[in-house]
Amino acid sequence: MKFRRIGSYLLSALLLTGILQPVAQADSSQPQLASNGNNGGNEMNVALGKPYTVSEPANDPYPDTGGELTDGVLASDDPADEAWTGFYKGSSRVITIDLGSDQSVSSIRANFLQIPSAKIQYPNAVSIYTSKNGKDWTALKHAGPPVAFWIGVNPPRYTFEWDAVKDGVPGGGDKSSAAFSRYVKVRFTTKEWVLLDEIQVIGQDGHIKGATVPHEKEQYLQPGAQTGGISNLALLYNGHYNKGLGDWTTEKLIPYLAHVDQNGTPTDWLFDGILYLGLSSPAGRSFAMSFNGSNWDDWKWYLDKTFATDGDLDALNVAVGEVMKELGKPGGKSTEKYPVVLMVPYPAEPQTNFGDVDGDGITENFNASQVGADASLASKKKAVDWYIDQLIQRWDAKGYDNLNLAGLYWLNEEVAPDGTNDAQLIKHASNIVHDNDLLFYWIPHLRGYQFFTWKELGFDAVAYQPNYFFQADSPLDRIRDAADWAKSLGMGMEMEFDERILTDANFRQKYYDYLNGAIQFDYAKDTFRAYYQGNDTLLQAARSDEPAVRATYDDMYKFIKGKYRP
Repeated sequence: MKFRRIGSYLLSALLLTGILQPVAQADSSQPQLASNGNNGGNEMNVALGKPYTVSEPANDPYPDTGGELTDGVLASDDPADEAWTGFYKGSSRVITIDLGSDQSVSSIRANFLQIPSAKIQYPNAVSIYTSKNGKDWTALKHAGPPVAFWIGVNPPRYTFEWDAVKDGVPGGGDKSSAAFSRYVKVRFTTKEWVLLDEIQVIGQDGHIKGATVPHEKEQYLQPGAQTGGISNLALLYNGHYNKGLGDWTTEKLIPYLAHVDQNGTPTDWLFDGILYLGLSSPAGRSFAMSFNGSNWDDWKWYLDKTFATDGDLDALNVAVGEVMKELGKPGGKSTEKYPVVLMVPYPAEPQTNFGDVDGDGITENFNASQVGADASLASKKKAVDWYIDQLIQRWDAKGYDNLNLAGLYWLNEEVAPDGTNDAQLIKHASNIVHDNDLLFYWIPHLRGYQFFTWKELGFDAVAYQPNYFFQADSPLDRIRDAADWAKSLGMGMEMEFDERILTDANFRQKYYDYLNGAIQFDYAKDTFRAYYQGNDTLLQAARSDEPAVRATYDDMYKFIKGKYRP
């Protein structure tokens, strides 16, 4: 989306300017190899000296000269210590250890370093897996850093750990005390430098009592009740834009609801869900995380616009009705309405004068550094509660014949780190959404803070952003990397492109990279997908007389129907 990845950089700036304060440092004490663990006194590091593979070689000046990640040597706090192995930017790294035979594993530990001044950061996400055959993997744990990437810790080392007793063995039940497996895999994200000194696998040789084989199938989020019946969700931006790009009419909507021929006549249903969302108000304030965060007047403006007579939702209701006359009900069902998802604006931390939502004579202040974290959270909750209540009241008053409100969408694309109680706010919003019998949707950006906690946060339908399209030099492997995370975490995937595919052959190729990647990495079918398409890319493509441009629209139709071939 157009505000992709702004949140992390903005929050670091907020910290530097004093708007946010660092949280207390987490315990990052150096672990020692276990002599006594979950299963008595016979445990040892069963990975010691064992061979491993790395998805990409380590980077200079922190090379892996051979076997350093399982040599038993723990590094000091000094990044110049030769025991550190370094990985710089790029795709997530995957380290796979062959233990040689099945072992009873009670703990897996990976030690990392964070020194922000040297651009050395903890991974934003670490996942730990085991397998008996090296092909079928079960995720034991997904974890994030104890502090945000700009915060120094003392000591600077931190251990990401899976513990069988504390964290459980997937599929093993309450009595399982170890994972019985031969292979161990650790996957972690890289943003700047990531330094890792050792992976320790604590356990015993062979099978012991209480050791079970982990089994939990990895799969993408499948369309169904959890997604509101939506397989392909089109993002349509209806905030304030110049030249009315955020204003949706029946004529503009029909090519999204249905595939149209070159005369504009519907031939078949296309996207089976629409998400309306906005980025800014006429005053230029942002509905997302921003120094110039939106206020109450902006939120009211957005609701007024979305629900206006002959406005965005009215036009969608009419457009669905017109397509139904041509093609019948969506999905061929006589009673089915078309699913719609509507956004929840984000109460941005820098906003100190949102407006007096509850009528107590005091404006809501979201700035924790001014009013404290608890008061900030309380004000944010008031704003979100008011918005959701207003949205539902207006929806009910409209009584749309052809539309069904499937759920609400959380606009911010990551959990804001440190001092903002953002996870609590999201969980609160989730409770309100579910209390109204609606679903909660989210589309976190690549490596977004705490993106892997989507289930704990209370989201129902989630699509993960590869963020491959937006920069000309983004590596193609980013699609594969994002797909691996999405499948492991049970998320859907986002397809991303914008108006540049209409005029630039290189970006048009990126568009096809997404379609081809979905087939290659097995999310072209039976996977919930969201589609970012700029403002009106597919509308322009549908109306184009240029064969290569029109083909992008027709190929999208083929892709959605499972008929596209690279």
